[in-house]
Amino acid sequence: MSRTQRSAWSVANGLVFTLVSLSIGVVATPLLLSWLGSERFGTYRVLLDWLGYISLFEFGIGGALLARLAVAVGRNDVPATRRLIASGLHVYFGVTLAMVISGIAWVTFLPRLISTSTISNTELRNAALIMLTLVLLTPLSVFRVLAEARQRSYIINMALTVQSVLITGLMLLTAWIGWRLIGQAFALVIVQVFTTLFLIWDGIRVYRGLRLEQSNRETVKDIWSLNWPTFILNLSGRTGLLTDNIIIGWVLGPAAVTGFFLTQRLATIALNQMQYIGNATWAGLVELHVQGESETFRTRLLELTKLVSGLSLCLLGPIAAYNFYFIERWVGALNYAGGAVSLIACINVWLWGIFSLWGWPVSGTGNVRRLAPYATAFTLVNVTISIVGAILLGLIGPLLGTLVAFVTINMWALPRVLNRLFGLSPWQLWRAALAPLVWGVPYVTLTYVVARSHSLQGWFGLILEMMMAGMVGLALWWTFSLSRSDRAIWLARVRSALGR
Repeated sequence: MSRTQRSAWSVANGLVFTLVSLSIGVVATPLLLSWLGSERFGTYRVLLDWLGYISLFEFGIGGALLARLAVAVGRNDVPATRRLIASGLHVYFGVTLAMVISGIAWVTFLPRLISTSTISNTELRNAALIMLTLVLLTPLSVFRVLAEARQRSYIINMALTVQSVLITGLMLLTAWIGWRLIGQAFALVIVQVFTTLFLIWDGIRVYRGLRLEQSNRETVKDIWSLNWPTFILNLSGRTGLLTDNIIIGWVLGPAAVTGFFLTQRLATIALNQMQYIGNATWAGLVELHVQGESETFRTRLLELTKLVSGLSLCLLGPIAAYNFYFIERWVGALNYAGGAVSLIACINVWLWGIFSLWGWPVSGTGNVRRLAPYATAFTLVNVTISIVGAILLGLIGPLLGTLVAFVTINMWALPRVLNRLFGLSPWQLWRAALAPLVWGVPYVTLTYVVARSHSLQGWFGLILEMMMAGMVGLALWWTFSLSRSDRAIWLARVRSALGR
């Protein structure tokens, strides 16, 4: 399978995962809110985000291993790939102990971190302990890293699609039975085990003989050489994604997390879809770089930048315009956190999609050290403004923290690193990123005006208008963001992805 076909399959499977997750979420979330209550629903989201921070105690091993595996796979070096897998397992077993210790400390102090009025400390701690058992699967995540390095993100997305359906089904069942937070935690853990086993099978069937492969001291040392910069970068990313709910839960209470989370749900799904493009293409970009095709690498990254920027606008325009009506019909207007939260979340998603794409070639080529100082600055700015903003301004505070950190740090730092590593000037990068705004800003504005100009008729009318608005955005992107030659190239790529 060619690079284009693997990337296309990954993006397509990501779209299927998004549609399935959105569909079951529309049905399941109101039921979970009814059976669990707003406070338990919000508390579960906060527990998930805290668990994400516990996973940081793998100290960036996954990212370091991913960079090394991408190069080995790109060179088709099977012996090196096997050594990296064996050495990665060895290193992961070591850091898992640190994760367990930090997790136990987290469970111990949890009632001080999450203040609730209807949830007992016993229920809170027991749910956290069940979720903490996922840490024991950490060493086996080397096989997910392997799948990503092999440009098999489509396999991961297929597994995640099935996982989403099963987890939601179990969450609904346990909530209906009355198992509360304990049931939600159990549903999360039991299904993740099967997903992990599937990825192990996918890796072992290709790289046979892994049981006999020994960990190599030099390879272990090489992995550790990248772990701290990767850890800092992961911490920065987790801060942007996970800290908001934790801060809101701490300052305003877990119940406030529910509306804050649900109001951003569509924007978050749009972000995931844009990140699938980076996830599906970064290994191919690294392969081009490793093989010395520098000019092709630069051209592809600029094309992908314009693609991510333009398609983000196509998705975010309808979301910004119709989000209130969606939340009102989905979980009730009382769970809408406000127009400011919705709008700032959409702006953050647009920027995040671009920055995520730009970061992949840097980390994928083993140059993550170049990003570490800027990631540290991003984290400090984001957390400081998020906490102060939540105290002074309420729900929009954490979102403003992310936006300010993007504008003051990432906006200039990432283009600077890409310029030094790959010869791409900041002007080239930002011209590609900002070009779709010429049609995108009028498109989003007009969509918002149309959405407010009349009343919508139920779910059918809402979905129909959002789909029509998205199609208009795609038509504008196709017409104004792509030249005649660009359109011919993309059509040829589509035909190639379909095997024609």
